[in-house]
Amino acid sequence: MEKEKVEFKETRAYPVVFMIVITIIFVGILAVFYHSTKGRVEQRERIELQKAVLSAFNLPIDNVQANYEAYIKELSFKQKGQEEEIIYYQATKDEEALGNAFIIFGKGLWGGITALIAYTPDYQNIINFAIINQSETPGLGGRITEEWFTHQFSDKQIMTDNEINKFEMVSENADNITITQVKQITGASLSSRAVLDMITNESQRIIQTLKEAL
Repeated sequence: MEKEKVEFKETRAYPVVFMIVITIIFVGILAVFYHSTKGRVEQRERIELQKAVLSAFNLPIDNVQANYEAYIKELSFKQKGQEEEIIYYQATKDEEALGNAFIIFGKGLWGGITALIAYTPDYQNIINFAIINQSETPGLGGRITEEWFTHQFSDKQIMTDNEINKFEMVSENADNITITQVKQITGASLSSRAVLDMITNESQRIIQTLKEAL
């Protein structure tokens, strides 16, 4: 007796093959989309970083690329005994050195924190400080990006007698704070402390590395 011919669509293998084909198609589409937009994404990220660097030195950001080329030099140095280079951004205006900026890293409550910090040429004071990336809780630790919080570090003295200053946290509503005090974010003391530790530890690392490299 001749067996009845079964169409492939009715076999058990059909759903598996169908899903594999669909997956390959969608992965291919995503790969094409990724590669077609990668350049634009990288360009936008580069411009955002350039804008942040200019802002760190209170330089104009109306024409980011032109002003960046006019005022900023990208430099690097190696830590003694290490292969990895530390990249930093040196700002000058009218042949006068404004300072140097570095990207710094820290550990927040829920993930890493990336920031940009600019120092005066003698590394005695912070010019400006800004959060670039963070994953803290929105409305709580995520408030570390708010201008009132980051602006507290502008013009703060970071070095005293060749030692890194350690900042003390006080209430968000405190009045008449000292130069070593910083207002913490209400309900987010751990995220606030993470920023202070990042500034202290990374400043220590940068300045110590500079001493060894020069």
